[in-house]
Amino acid sequence: MKSVTTGRDLLNLLDLVNVQFYEVSARLDSGFPAGVAAAISSGDTGADQDSATNEEQETGQSDPQFWTFFVHVDNTSVNLRGRLTINAPDAGYAVDAAVFYTAKEEVTIDREALEEFLNRAAMIALYPFVREALHEAGRKIGANPPLLGIYDPQEIQIRLSDPVSAQSD
Repeated sequence: MKSVTTGRDLLNLLDLVNVQFYEVSARLDSGFPAGVAAAISSGDTGADQDSATNEEQETGQSDPQFWTFFVHVDNTSVNLRGRLTINAPDAGYAVDAAVFYTAKEEVTIDREALEEFLNRAAMIALYPFVREALHEAGRKIGANPPLLGIYDPQEIQIRLSDPVSAQSD
């Protein structure tokens, strides 16, 4: 088993094998004239959904972009899943996607090497897919989707917390 101590070494051992979307959504917050609420005949009042939506609209997000990351690592793979949510003035967006890498041989990965790889390689691979999905979702609902700039590793940083992975020593 090879020990990896730098992100560059890890990059040389991994191949990007898949990009998977888990959610792409856009919700237009205006544009439909006010009307009378209709009765729901299914027996489901939808109260839980309505209260969650109202709470989200009241609290909003203080930061226009909110990222959540999940990392899975084992002896032969590194996977990064990122979920971006944005509350724009006219719509709310969510994009949840992952990149999957497989190793050419079994490896043990140093924590710093993994963070470097996630920020300098995996996120660079994932970000354009998220950006395109966000823009396309906004276009489909007739909103003015936020335009994400080029990925800046100083602005969006992945920091690992314990436990990092299922990797065994």
